[in-house]
Amino acid sequence: MLELSPFDAMACVEIEELDSIDNKMLFNRSMSLSESRAKLFIDYYNETRRFRYGHIGLLPAEYAHEYHNIKNEWQRKVVTIGVDDDLVICVLKHVQMFQHVYKRLEGLPISIKENKKNEELVFDKLASTGLIKKFLANEPESIWLKDKGFSVDTKFDTYNYHTSVPSHYETKVGVNKWMTKKGVNRLLKDDKLTWTKLDKHHSSIKIINDAFTRWKRDVEKTKWLSAGFSKSISQYKYWNDPNVDYWLFEYDKFPVGLIVYLIVNDDVSYMLVNKGLDHLSFDEKPNVPDEVRKRIGAYMHHITIKDLYHRGVQDMFAGGAMGTRKASLGVHKNIMNDSYFGVNIYGNNT
Repeated sequence: MLELSPFDAMACVEIEELDSIDNKMLFNRSMSLSESRAKLFIDYYNETRRFRYGHIGLLPAEYAHEYHNIKNEWQRKVVTIGVDDDLVICVLKHVQMFQHVYKRLEGLPISIKENKKNEELVFDKLASTGLIKKFLANEPESIWLKDKGFSVDTKFDTYNYHTSVPSHYETKVGVNKWMTKKGVNRLLKDDKLTWTKLDKHHSSIKIINDAFTRWKRDVEKTKWLSAGFSKSISQYKYWNDPNVDYWLFEYDKFPVGLIVYLIVNDDVSYMLVNKGLDHLSFDEKPNVPDEVRKRIGAYMHHITIKDLYHRGVQDMFAGGAMGTRKASLGVHKNIMNDSYFGVNIYGNNT
C-alpha cells in the first residue's frame, strides 16, 4: 500500500463527481506525468500491473514520469478517483484522430488498497457516463473486458518488445558463441570503433539526429519524421539526469550510432533511441568498413545490455514496431529481444 502525505491522499476526483463532469474536466483535474507527485501513482500502477500480469503489465516509456523530463506530452495523464477512503488510479490518454476526439483508459483501474470491487466501480462509472470512450488492455485484462460484454475495436500485435536483462545477457549476448556468430568479438578488436557513455554535452547527438531525419525524409520517404522527439533528445541535459544514458558510438572519431536508455528506479529500462548506420544519411558518406556496417547493431546491443546487466536492471523494453518500417524494424527487434506482446483496444458500447 502507498504511503501518502495528506496532500497526495486527496483524490483528483471523487467517484460521485463523475456523474456531473465532462471528459474535458476529468482530464483537466488529472495529474500531468511531469508532476513529481504523479511519479508516486504511476510507479505504483506499473508495479501492481507487473505483479498481476508480469512484464506485459508495464506501460511503455511514454507513461513513465522520468520520460516527461525529456519530452512532456500533455496527452498522457494519471488520475486518482476517490471511493470512500480508497484511491483508485487510472491512466488516461487524450486521443485525436481526425474528427474523432476522445479519452482512452490505458489499462484497467487499480486501487491502492487492492480493492477489486472499487476498481470495478470506477471502471463501470467511467464507462456508463461515457467519460471514457475506449479501453486499452493486455491479454488478461482483455478476458475481463470480454466477460463484461466489450468487443475489440483495434488490435496491436507488436505493442512492445521485451527483454529479461539477466537471462538475455547470461544466455545470449554475453556468451562467446553469440558474440562470435554476430561478429561482436571481431568488432571489439577494432581500435577505431569506440563507444562512450556521455557525461557532458556532445555535438554528435544533433549530427546523428539530423542524419536520421534526413534518412527518413529522403530514403524512407515518410512524412512521420519525429522531429519533436529528436529535438528533445538533442536538447536534453542528460548529463544532469542519472535516469538517462546516452551511448555514442564512433568509428575513427566519426559518429556512427546512438542509443538512449531511460532507466526507472534502477529496475526497468526503456530504449528511447537506437540509431545506427543503416538508418543514417550524411552529407558525406563515412569511411566505415562493410564488416562494421553489417555488425554494428549487434555490437551496440552487446555493449549496452552488458551495462544494464551489471547495473542490476531486470526488464528492458524496446518499443513497438507499428510504423512505416514495421517489417525491417520488427525483424531487428525480434532478433535483439526476447519476445514481444500485443494489446487490444475496446470500444465503449454504452
